[in-house]
Amino acid sequence: MKDLSEENRDLEAKIFCIMETGNKLDEEGKKPQALAAYDQAWELLPEPKVGWKLLTGWIAGSLYNLYFDGGDFKTAKYWAQAALDGRSSERNTGPLIDLGMVCLELHEEDEALQYFDAAYSFGKERAFKERPKKYLTFYLGKKKKGA
Repeated sequence: MKDLSEENRDLEAKIFCIMETGNKLDEEGKKPQALAAYDQAWELLPEPKVGWKLLTGWIAGSLYNLYFDGGDFKTAKYWAQAALDGRSSERNTGPLIDLGMVCLELHEEDEALQYFDAAYSFGKERAFKERPKKYLTFYLGKKKKGA
């Protein structure tokens, strides 16, 4: 993973500012404006977009959350995958849980189980903390049945 602050500190600062604005807009329920900010930040991110420490995950994760919360699970899956591809640590189970959640919502249970299993192997039940209980319940139920 590359660090944009080492290559272009001004661009990193600009992206941070845009993302902070986008997060504030999202918290205020101004979803279209938040989406525009996130899209702008993503466009500013140099190629390869999944190769930037912190920024790739932050932007892709914010887009994932926006689309997931809005019920657009197909688009949310794309962004969850981008966040996973751009994570800077194997121990970061958040993108695995996000992919599992969106796969389950898309009725892709086998795929969801794989992502949940990978996250569980690192963090056990703690990996599911602050997520709706139904996802851990699904995972543990499948594992109990020997899936």
